[in-house]
Amino acid sequence: MRAWILWLAFGCGRSDPPTPAPTPVNVIANAARGSDCEALPFEPTTPVPEASGAAWLTIDGALRLVVAGDSGNHGAYGVIDPDSGKTLEQGQLPLNGSIDSALPSGSAASPGKAGLAIDSALPSGSAASPGKAGLAGDDIEGLAARGDRLFGITSPGWILEWKRSGNGFALVAGPYALGPVDLPPKGGMGDKPPNGDGMVCDGTRSNCGRNYEGLCLTEHAGYVASKADGHLYPVVGDVALAVERAGAIAVADPGHLADCAYDAAGTLYVGNNLFGLSTVSRVVDGKVLPIASIGVGFPEVLAVRGDVFYRMSDTGSTPSMMSKFRCSASAR
Repeated sequence: MRAWILWLAFGCGRSDPPTPAPTPVNVIANAARGSDCEALPFEPTTPVPEASGAAWLTIDGALRLVVAGDSGNHGAYGVIDPDSGKTLEQGQLPLNGSIDSALPSGSAASPGKAGLAIDSALPSGSAASPGKAGLAGDDIEGLAARGDRLFGITSPGWILEWKRSGNGFALVAGPYALGPVDLPPKGGMGDKPPNGDGMVCDGTRSNCGRNYEGLCLTEHAGYVASKADGHLYPVVGDVALAVERAGAIAVADPGHLADCAYDAAGTLYVGNNLFGLSTVSRVVDGKVLPIASIGVGFPEVLAVRGDVFYRMSDTGSTPSMMSKFRCSASAR
């Protein structure tokens, strides 16, 4: 996110090497108007710094929003009351653990240095088997939940998995790569498609490769959201997640995509950042149906429940701004 702030201040007029042409986005025009959404009472900020990902999780019998900050914040998270917006809990998501804790359930433990994303950290033959061993950084850009497990994705394409433990979270799998590490570790603004068909870069870098900004999951499927090229890429796997190029959906222009989210009914939504006019859209059969431009600051987080939409902002500092909207059925 800090790179975007610097771009706004100094980046205009800079010259960059050619990049692959973006895929046209299949947008259905005039699908909705901004006036079809109304702002709802909600706490305007959370002390979680640089809010970049959020997921629904049941904690102590109540549905909550877990929000995480991105690079430089060492796994900072908060638990938000979705009714009032009050921050109920703060802490740090563990980023590295013992090799035993880094193994997905059912995998054979292997000795090694704590926190390494190594081949043995995944079941033999897993499609997500990582490339060269390396550490994953703290650039958590998206969160999603599946059952009682919380998943996080870092911008290079590495996955961490946590479960509730006491008054915090324990790392139960990862960090592991979504696939072979097949892209160079070039970072920068992360707003242009990388050359080639690679999907994952060095886990210790930020904003490199596809520059993943979001993660959204159903029980057995889902997508990752790439800011660099504006695509949703399918993720598969029940024991460990893996990314696939086949079935990708172009949903935004390069540099505009901020997050993706499913509602409880399994409807898929995407949210743009400020460069994409903060537009929230529904995705149906590979088509993008705009709903409204909603959010405050530099919106990165999108969460949806029924007809209520949540946006949270990353302006490179703390606190992070938040907003909550109800959008009519005609808009959706």
